[in-house]
Amino acid sequence: MMARGLFGWSPPRQQPLTPVSEVSEPPESPSPYMDPGIDAVPPEVDDVMDETEEIEPPPEAVPFSRLFACADRLDWVLMVVGSVAAAAHGTALVVYLHYFAKIIQLLSHADESPDMQFHRFKELALTLVYIAGGVFAAGWIEVSCWILTGERQTAVIRSRYVQVLLNQDMSFFDTYGNNGDIVSQVLSDVLLIQSALSEKVGNYIHNMATFFSGLTIGFINCWQIALITLATGPFIVAAGGISNIFLHRLAESIQDAYAEAASVAEQAILYIRTLYAYTNETLAKYSYAASLQATLRYGILISLVQGLGLGFTYGLAICSCALQLYVGRFLVTRGKAHGGEIVTALFAVILSGLGLNQAATNFYSFEQGRIAAYRLYEMISRSSSTEDHDGNIPDSVHGNIEFRNVYFSYLSRPEIPILSGFYLTVPAKKTVALVGRNGSGKSSIIPLMERFYDPTLGEVLLDGENIKNLKLEWLRSQIGLVTQEPALLSLSIRDNIAYGRDATPLQIEDAAKTAHAHTFISSLEKGYETQVGRAGLSLTEEQKIRLSVARAVLSSPSILLLDEVTGGLDFEAERSVQEALDLLMLGRSTIIIARRLSLIRNADFIAVMEEGHLMEIGTHDELIASDGHYAELLRCEEAAKLPRRMPVRTYNENATFQIEKDSSASHSYQEPSSPKFAKSPSLQRASNLHAARSPDSAYNSHESPRNPSPPEKMVENGSHLDGTDKEPSIRRQDSFEMRLPELPKIDVHSIRRQTSHGSDPESPVSPLLTSDPNNERSHSQTFSRPNSQFGDDPVKVKAVKEKQPRKEPPMWRLVELSFAEWLYAVLGSTGAAIFGSFNPLLAYVIALIVTEYYRKEADRHMRHEVDKWCLIIACMGVVTVIANFLQHFYFGIMGEKMTERVRRLMFSAMLRNEVGWFDEEENSADTLSMRLANDATFVRAAFSNRLSIFIQDSTAIVVALLIGMLLQWRLALVALATLPVLTVSAIAQKLWLAGFSKGIQEMHRKASLVLEDAVRNIYTVVSFCAGNKVMELYRLQLRKIFTKSFLHGMGIGFLFGFSQFLLFACNALLLWYTALSVKNGDVDLSTAIKEYMVFSFATFALVEPFGLAPYILKRRKSLISVFEIIDRVPKIDPDDISALKPPNVYGSIELKHVDFSYPTRPEILVLSNFSLKVNGGQTVAIVGVSGSGKSTIISLIERFYDPVAGQVILDGRDLKQFNLRWLRNHMGVVQQEPIIFSTTIRENIIYARHNASETEIKEAARIANAHHFISNLPHGYDTHVGMRGVDLTPGQKQRIAIARVVLKNAPILLLDEASSSIESESSRVVQEALDTLIMGNKTTILIAHRAVMMRHVDNIVVLNGGRIVEEGAHDSLMSKNGLYVRLMQPHFGKGIRQHRHI
Repeated sequence: MMARGLFGWSPPRQQPLTPVSEVSEPPESPSPYMDPGIDAVPPEVDDVMDETEEIEPPPEAVPFSRLFACADRLDWVLMVVGSVAAAAHGTALVVYLHYFAKIIQLLSHADESPDMQFHRFKELALTLVYIAGGVFAAGWIEVSCWILTGERQTAVIRSRYVQVLLNQDMSFFDTYGNNGDIVSQVLSDVLLIQSALSEKVGNYIHNMATFFSGLTIGFINCWQIALITLATGPFIVAAGGISNIFLHRLAESIQDAYAEAASVAEQAILYIRTLYAYTNETLAKYSYAASLQATLRYGILISLVQGLGLGFTYGLAICSCALQLYVGRFLVTRGKAHGGEIVTALFAVILSGLGLNQAATNFYSFEQGRIAAYRLYEMISRSSSTEDHDGNIPDSVHGNIEFRNVYFSYLSRPEIPILSGFYLTVPAKKTVALVGRNGSGKSSIIPLMERFYDPTLGEVLLDGENIKNLKLEWLRSQIGLVTQEPALLSLSIRDNIAYGRDATPLQIEDAAKTAHAHTFISSLEKGYETQVGRAGLSLTEEQKIRLSVARAVLSSPSILLLDEVTGGLDFEAERSVQEALDLLMLGRSTIIIARRLSLIRNADFIAVMEEGHLMEIGTHDELIASDGHYAELLRCEEAAKLPRRMPVRTYNENATFQIEKDSSASHSYQEPSSPKFAKSPSLQRASNLHAARSPDSAYNSHESPRNPSPPEKMVENGSHLDGTDKEPSIRRQDSFEMRLPELPKIDVHSIRRQTSHGSDPESPVSPLLTSDPNNERSHSQTFSRPNSQFGDDPVKVKAVKEKQPRKEPPMWRLVELSFAEWLYAVLGSTGAAIFGSFNPLLAYVIALIVTEYYRKEADRHMRHEVDKWCLIIACMGVVTVIANFLQHFYFGIMGEKMTERVRRLMFSAMLRNEVGWFDEEENSADTLSMRLANDATFVRAAFSNRLSIFIQDSTAIVVALLIGMLLQWRLALVALATLPVLTVSAIAQKLWLAGFSKGIQEMHRKASLVLEDAVRNIYTVVSFCAGNKVMELYRLQLRKIFTKSFLHGMGIGFLFGFSQFLLFACNALLLWYTALSVKNGDVDLSTAIKEYMVFSFATFALVEPFGLAPYILKRRKSLISVFEIIDRVPKIDPDDISALKPPNVYGSIELKHVDFSYPTRPEILVLSNFSLKVNGGQTVAIVGVSGSGKSTIISLIERFYDPVAGQVILDGRDLKQFNLRWLRNHMGVVQQEPIIFSTTIRENIIYARHNASETEIKEAARIANAHHFISNLPHGYDTHVGMRGVDLTPGQKQRIAIARVVLKNAPILLLDEASSSIESESSRVVQEALDTLIMGNKTTILIAHRAVMMRHVDNIVVLNGGRIVEEGAHDSLMSKNGLYVRLMQPHFGKGIRQHRHI
């Protein structure tokens, strides 16, 4: 760039913009450091928005000097040395220009002997070499010092910020959210400061040095020319400035326009199963294509403005050049200056203007850095939390807790009272369960007890002492907290259990054993050293809760707080966790927050809350007898379990199923030979039993994320389970194993590798409907059917395919994509070629004028020649405007159309793929949205932008070489030989200009993972006093990064300095060879100087295309990714025209000998030799523990996946024979976590059938019990529901989803856990809607963990380990007293729970 400024006489070339690539990320959530005074603007009201924009005050910023507030003495030394080096580096180019004048001045020594001329030339060439050496040193020192000091100063800022953040009180996190955004936004703020601090300050000093030295040299050489150049400067700047203003506005508009298209695409991909289930691919493609049109319009406008802006800028610059050379003639004739001085003054001032222009580009970074620093420093200066290091520390803790007249509301919502005059006493070593409706205030008890908040009025007492008077750290160390969503940091399991405490490995293992976690930890490859959290292994919800319990055991607390711990688990997992909790609760004061009342009957006391008051307290039996609030809550819960309407069935029950009977009762299973078995004590204990068993530790969590269940013990029909009363509960696994002698043995250890995705309340898709392989991780890696059992071949499990190295698409593919715009390409190329050829031509014409200045002949001839050539230059200026317009406008149109086409092709191709493709990690919704936003613009960059520059620069090369060959071919060849060296220089310089801190940013992102986890789980971090541990880990990461960045900085500095050295050294070589040619008489002096000038000018144009190499290489990945998506052949073809589309569907479904494993985990069989038949019009319920394959059945029927072996049959034909979209049109799905699109309620309902009338929509809503609540909304059916439907309760979302299915009116219904995650009252309403839905003569498959409707379905199938273990009607299964009874017991047993003995 600087080089180009030297001979390029013109502003640096602006690359055609591809502003849409900036749009890849959705707008960030509001920053916690934003001025709270600025209200959010409602998106609907455009006028208000415009007004607000006009009067919005500028964001606050710190003074520039405060950016360096964290610098120490060494930093100041580095900055001073770096500044001196930057200034030296900046002046080097101008100093070279000064000597350039002396080279031209050699024309006046034409009469001297060749040896004397050679000596003068050689001296000047040596001077250039010295300048090159100086530039090398200065460049290296400049870059190294600034990188180093930037990293050092920002490390201090990061540490201070994190320290303050972890010490904030909880109200801060309530206000600003604790979802990790606080951390990620801070890190982006720190990067802004780092950029401003390091490379930008260095760059600014460098360019300002160029500016001042340029002016100085210009005025020293020829002040008259310098003045004229300065006078014409403002016109050139104005032309560029005006176009830039328009470009900025258009760039913002195009970003907004693409954001809308991006949102359409992201929702479609995020909710791909719903989209496929309703066959709405065409709708999604149309919406995306329509929203891309605005982007296209703005893109074409940008090309127009850019073409005109650049055209006038360059045109005026060339005309100004003609004027100065014309004036130069008068100065030469009058002896005021010679030719060299005129040319040097002209270019020195142009170069100084370029320096100023480049320096100005840094102001934006400075401004961003100052604003970011204001936000960070404001946070750093905040006072810390309520932490009191001086409180009392009592000698002992009995555990008497009392809430006395407590009033409380959250600081973020002070107008909403949470507790009002609340009294509660928890006697020492007793268990109190708090129950109440949503919003009753029960959840606020834990944060008050932990002193995350202080009550507004009243007091909380521990053993009679107000907890405000106790030392906070000591208080929290006495409390053990176990929550439903356990907090894991991105560390090892050992560190996660210790969580900031100093504990020996033995203590940690003992805690894990008590929490029943030791077995599963030992079975992992690295045991306690296994990394978990977002950067490591994903654990099941149950495993996380066990770690959380182990953490509480390790802290050995006097008081235990359990927050809805087992709410998200199925009953087997719940029981396993419950026993660990029972051990933990022994002899401790315990407060349980509960939502499922059936689980707290054995608490010593049950306290009922309503609107922040304590309404009643007593034991379960007392409260039932008093028939008050508790009894009413219990009745609500029971009512939700029993259907209000009972569908009438008249089918022959026996004909419902044909089940492949399992002969496991008469055969003992061979234990699979897995090396991991040796580690499992529970299996060693069980090895001598007569049959294999399925330990309940194998059951994963799949239930609703929000269903709490405090402690209780499982009972079998009112009596103790075998073995539980004899064995300590730590060996509870055996008791369940003994009850199920007929179940196949499953490798327990591989079972536990399941992500918590299923329990994430934010998860947009039901964990069950998605059949996400991550959710069904429940079966053994070594699990296969023994041959002796079934007599057929063992299951062949596909090996994991290795990734094929992908080839870059051939150039013709890119040409093919843009072929429709061939006319634009021709016009653009014409402009580019004309403009490119002007670079060497202009250099040649200036060289002709300069040699005329030194002619000794008649003045009249010189005047005539100079006037002629100046007029030609002026004409070139006019043609430049036209050429630039053609080049940028037409290549711009071509690029925009190409981008839009590639995006549409990619999106359509994505929506052809089978669901398994979206399960792969690299095809997540975020990644695919990013690829749509960015990769398409890279295709454009790789083709139309690069083509434009390539043609421009290739023409320059060809014309320069032609001129060189015509003048003197030997010199031209030497110039050509320096090209590779100059290319290396250009590449290095481009990389530097792109910013040298990029490599370190990725390391910082990884370092921030620990931090983000800590903030996300701030309650747990604070309650376990683990803040210092987090801080220590983060500082360790920063130290590692600093070492790397030091080496990185030195390396980049060396390369940059060396690249600059090459630039000057090559010029010196050319000059030396020119001298040699003159000495040998190969060429006369004036021709030699002309050729030297042409090549000095043109060299940098020659280098430009090669400088693009790293960018083209970088884009290759994107090109490969684009064509990989477009060319992929889906494994399940949705568009098979030859497939069947029968006129009627009877609805008989059969799964025949099905083996299935998810494509992302082919080694784990989810269904094994599975057979099931459902006749048309029947209702079948499928129950089973989490991960037993229930949801997989729905996915196979919807044909989201194809089985590995066996068949899925509809009406006697394999599903593969039917057209995929036809098939899905005949199925209605209701998911547990309903998908609500970001649009109106009406649009959400008609998603099932777009031509539905208003009457049909309302009737569907009535059937779904949704019409009433929708009509009560201000905008009724036109109410907009946000991204993921945040404006609605889960029950309301569920009813809208049911209305959608009602409207679809499909003959086959698939209901997946439909009302399990909803509060009791909402659940009843949803249940009624579902009852109505299945009363029609439809084939219905219902997946449930709850007992709802079980008595009224035609048949019930109980799954375990991917097989049917029991089947029959409800009553017959109850009489068998098997797995079904255990799964359903909490719903049917009243008062059959055994009391806990303490």
